[in-house]
Amino acid sequence: MRVALGLAAALALCGCGDSGPGREPDGPLQTDDKPAAEQSPDPARAGELAAARPRFVGQWAADPASCKSDPWLFTATSLYTPAGSTCGFNRVTDVPGGYDIQATCSAEAPPRSDRLKIRFDEAAGMMQFESETIAGTALVFCGRTV
Repeated sequence: MRVALGLAAALALCGCGDSGPGREPDGPLQTDDKPAAEQSPDPARAGELAAARPRFVGQWAADPASCKSDPWLFTATSLYTPAGSTCGFNRVTDVPGGYDIQATCSAEAPPRSDRLKIRFDEAAGMMQFESETIAGTALVFCGRTV
């Protein structure tokens, strides 16, 4: 068991198995069966989210050239944009074609409740991002660093 955990940690650190810029990671891994009433942040819930790596986890950018200079960082429980906007995820729901995320976001204003929509455009090789707080955009996959 320790060997398997050590191997998994080493693979995560070296970035082995990552797709190159513009390539998407493997399909959705996260599902969420909690009722809508349980949307408040919960440290125990954040651990559950982090345990199953959702497809959106990693660095994304507007184009491959921006992967080095202006990437968006998605973790299983948060989002950080190059413009300084941040979101903490309260609930991640696997939906057809992507994810719906109940989040608390801050973008040049006090934190507020938000609903993020992430959809994968397989034909274009991009992830579509929509938010009430942060400007929507299409992003290419840069790699997994988290």
